[in-house]
Amino acid sequence: MVRIDKLAILIERTVPPIRSPILNLEQYTTPGDIAAKIALHAKLSGALDEAVVADLGAGTCRLIAPLLILGASKGYAIDVDERLAYECLNASRILNIGDKLIYIISRIKDEIGPLKDGVDLVVVNPPFGVWRKGADWEMLSYALYLNPERVYAILKSGNIEYHTRMARERGYEARVLWSEDFPIPASMERHRSRIRWIKVDIVLFKKE
Repeated sequence: MVRIDKLAILIERTVPPIRSPILNLEQYTTPGDIAAKIALHAKLSGALDEAVVADLGAGTCRLIAPLLILGASKGYAIDVDERLAYECLNASRILNIGDKLIYIISRIKDEIGPLKDGVDLVVVNPPFGVWRKGADWEMLSYALYLNPERVYAILKSGNIEYHTRMARERGYEARVLWSEDFPIPASMERHRSRIRWIKVDIVLFKKE
């Protein structure tokens, strides 16, 4: 049995954080323990066996890497920020999952070609909507548009009723798996706190 703590440490040590995050993209580095817990939940649920997975707004690939480590057969990492592609692909080689990972530099849009063949599982850590209201739903909506069997999303707490209602209209059931504090390190001069903590829900969207 894979231990969450060991997998989390491996991700933290191997997959770098997002350095110099871009403000209007609301880029946040996913903590290794959250990524590990999501991956292990998918593994124990039987959702990774020969699965094709996608990570929307992948950054340096902290969310998708453990999915590939634990058994997914292929992964697509999609992000508009090309600076992060090298960090992700370099880490994937160290983790021996490079042959299963494709990094696509693109905005989230309908015409992302490789995804049209279908994905089984999507992970997404969307913007929390601090700078642009509704930004979280835009990315989550695209995840559901891809029609996977399940979507794991890290969402700012307090909006679950809205997301549940919108997901139901698309044929998905939403369930909060757990909640925790998400750290956002200070990255700009105007930030007063060294770390800001945001309460988030880890939500599973599953086809009804």
